[in-house]
Amino acid sequence: MVTTGLWNLHVDGKWFRWFHPPRGQSSSPDTPTTLDTIREMLSKPNTFKWDPIPFPTPLHMQLDYVYTIDEDTGNFTVTRWTGTNGTVYPKAYRATLDSIRETSLETIESLLEEVVEMSEHNDHQLSDETDVQLLLKSFQIKPNIPAQLNELQFQLFTDFVFNWRFYFDGTSTWESSFPTFATLAIGLLRIAAWDFEVRNAGAEDLPEDLPLTFSSLPEWKAPADDIFWFHRYLVVCCNTDQIRNSIATKANDFVSRSKNHTRTVHGIAISIRHVALFKICDGQIFQSPPIPLVTSTSALDCSPGFRILAYLFTSDRWKGFSADSKENWGVTIPTELFDMILKASTPKDLVSTAQASFLVEKWYYSSIPQICALRLHNFAFSIPCCGKRDISDAPGVYCSVCYAWSHVECAGLSSNVAPGTDKYICSDCQETRPCSVLETGGIHQTYRTKRAILSPARVVANPNPWRTTSTDCGLYDILQWDIFWSRVWF
Repeated sequence: MVTTGLWNLHVDGKWFRWFHPPRGQSSSPDTPTTLDTIREMLSKPNTFKWDPIPFPTPLHMQLDYVYTIDEDTGNFTVTRWTGTNGTVYPKAYRATLDSIRETSLETIESLLEEVVEMSEHNDHQLSDETDVQLLLKSFQIKPNIPAQLNELQFQLFTDFVFNWRFYFDGTSTWESSFPTFATLAIGLLRIAAWDFEVRNAGAEDLPEDLPLTFSSLPEWKAPADDIFWFHRYLVVCCNTDQIRNSIATKANDFVSRSKNHTRTVHGIAISIRHVALFKICDGQIFQSPPIPLVTSTSALDCSPGFRILAYLFTSDRWKGFSADSKENWGVTIPTELFDMILKASTPKDLVSTAQASFLVEKWYYSSIPQICALRLHNFAFSIPCCGKRDISDAPGVYCSVCYAWSHVECAGLSSNVAPGTDKYICSDCQETRPCSVLETGGIHQTYRTKRAILSPARVVANPNPWRTTSTDCGLYDILQWDIFWSRVWF
């Protein structure tokens, strides 16, 4: 039986990859060929054409096996698909390199032991927590109806997680590899801040390989440090079970050592699985409970944590900025001159200005070929109560569980309810318990399970179960994500 496999090599702190041409034909662990290949790689690594990579490549559906030789730790790992009754998930098996070198057996199969990963992450409480709503108020976040941009961000989040689901699913990899963690984290943060450039279809500097298969890697730039400033917030990268401790130590120490930031500091602790808000004021720390960011259902539904991030970074949440179409610049600029200024602006300057101005934001959207013809007719992610955003000033309330916005009328609440109330739980959260965990292989398996109940025609046309236009086409189709992601530059 012909199988496909990919090889990762970790030596001297650097990662390399080898994929047998032309289609990754490989042998299984229970054959002598695999053992011979490992020994040859250890003794004669230059025989193989290794490609340098920033972090290991995870198991993909186009692969049967991923072999990882880690000379730095002295381990050899095989990751393969396993499961029954249509349920498949990646499973890792490990042996020491010394045992492989010294074995008299013909195969490595009997040397491999199952790697048991911790599925539960205990987040021990180290101090009193502050309610999320109170922190949002201290962040000067206005509890207003979600903007059209929010709906795009929420849907883009699910597509982003879907496209890179095998990297998110490889929890052990990004939990032990900061470059992998940082790349995924900054991608989520920049979508929440709409901090990226969409290239035109005719751009000459497009990458040759579209990021659609296991042979591609996330290549956007990621921070080298685990604590940094991002859009006026202090971001702290940390393990899931260390969120509170990281805020109390990393963030507090960073602020105390920064002479230029002695005032109140607002920040975000991110662990991929969770996100938490915090405020440091005069040495006192206020922090929210961990909020689920990426879960096993994140390729289908927007998570509470990403909704919070989008509300934080979206311009019309900030006091002082206006999303009103009647905004007044104070000076009259001819249309031709306004157009010339915007076209001459660098991508980062243009995005920053678009975040602060409704007029520039409108021009920015219309300048992007993939978005200019887009008209959102359904706000299923941002306003799930009815999916409608007909009245911009309609009273509403946020769910205290998933942070989705609902019309007061749809929720059956009194019209004089406080917009920032933290007592409301939407009907979806009352009926079903939202997924709050991310399991190894969980995103892909959850997507496959959901896809199995959809019609084949709908799956091909629209891999996500939501609608955005009156013609019943998904955003995935309209923006042509298979090409779009090759034109998104973080």
